Amino acid sequence: MKREETLLRRLAAEIESELASLAQLEQELAGAPNPEDSYSLRARGSILHDFYTGVERIFMRIASELNGGVPQSPQWHQELIRNMALAIPEVRPAVIDADLAGKLSEHLRFRHVFRNIYGSVLDPARMQSLEEQMPATLTAFRQQIEAFIAWMLEQLQT
Repeated sequence: MKREETLLRRLAAEIESELASLAQLEQELAGAPNPEDSYSLRARGSILHDFYTGVERIFMRIASELNGGVPQSPQWHQELIRNMALAIPEVRPAVIDADLAGKLSEHLRFRHVFRNIYGSVLDPARMQSLEEQMPATLTAFRQQIEAFIAWMLEQLQT
């Protein structure tokens, strides 16, 4: 097996594994209680945090293997999303579309807040909005990532 084929097959398997973990988070969120007490907010916030962290891990794997590396600027998290929405001529198509990039940017902003404030300051209304969006966002993400995996595997046949 050629090195490039091994790389693409490994990358596809890693992404599929991460998608399975994201599906588990979706199940957890669906069963989470919705009261606004501090413990519930923190638990639900943790699920939202983990959701975006899983998405970002997939993006980081793609960037490392196909983009020449993860961005190095202080705003690298946001730059990574923008990069995933760009087609790179003769390298790869866009991984996600601009609409999904915008939705994921909202999740990134929440993750930043979650990591940098006390849990007692979490905004229940903001969290509820993200929780309501998460299933559709995950569905779009899964579809677009699976299309990208299909593109990668097609490259092995050319």
